Amino acid sequence: MVTWMGRTIRTFRDAINVEAQRWQQFKRALRPQERELMERLFDSARARGDAGTMMVARTSEVIVVAALIDILGSLRDLERRIAQLEEVVGPIDK
Repeated sequence: MVTWMGRTIRTFRDAINVEAQRWQQFKRALRPQERELMERLFDSARARGDAGTMMVARTSEVIVVAALIDILGSLRDLERRIAQLEEVVGPIDK
């Protein structure tokens, strides 16, 4: 928590932790490997704490967008690796 102009304001990191706690029962109902993915979702948001602080939005929206950025980054990296492999072995039929 941060105090600003006499008011206590929740930091973005605190807001992520509150949101993670809110989803705790859902997470417990997931399979173990899915729980790990759920934790990665919140880790994505934590990794973008500076950007999240700049958003005047619901924390859950920022968490989802941060996860989408990670997913798209992974997809881009896989596409690059596939292109590199295709240069070596030739095109792969779709």
